[in-house]
Amino acid sequence: MGGKGSGGNGKGVPYEHNPVKQAADPTNIDPKVNSKVMKMGIWLMGLEPPDYGDETAVKRRVMDYLTKCDELEIKPMVNGLCQALDIPRTDFWGIVNDDKRLANWHGGVLTPESRYVMRKAYAFLNTAWETYLVDERGNPVKWIFLGKNYFGMRDQTEHVQLRADLTPQLTSPEEVSEKYAKMVGKPTDSLPQATIESIEDVTTS
Repeated sequence: MGGKGSGGNGKGVPYEHNPVKQAADPTNIDPKVNSKVMKMGIWLMGLEPPDYGDETAVKRRVMDYLTKCDELEIKPMVNGLCQALDIPRTDFWGIVNDDKRLANWHGGVLTPESRYVMRKAYAFLNTAWETYLVDERGNPVKWIFLGKNYFGMRDQTEHVQLRADLTPQLTSPEEVSEKYAKMVGKPTDSLPQATIESIEDVTTS
């Protein structure tokens, strides 16, 4: 396949209109953005793990990361914070969400106070994510993607089922009689009780 409309690999599409070729081109990058990313990477790689048992040390590391993001004009992200704290993202997620399996993380080195600092840092990143999403003037899909992966957001449609008794409520004969009697201005009389008489079968010869 690969014909028109099949998706193909876009070999015949000009470079300026071909996102596949552009993404594969290592030179297709904004030099200023690339410089920021490299400086952040160099800074992160030079960090030693903080003392997880010291809430002050953990908080200082979080503040150092946020300060560096501001200095380099880079948005703070969950992965960046995890690297600054030297904690795998899956572990960080479990810690801030009180996953019981991580209650004794690294032999219980994390104190309740240190966990609290991490939860506050994570909550801030969630707040920052909401702000970036609301302020987005282009395509918000990237922020929705990050929300699903880092903050547990999900697409959800609530279906509400309403059960109602649709059986028509019929008016009794007495009510109908009274209604129309009032319309003509006459009182209503109760209907006489019907009697059933036996009829003999008479045959003629």
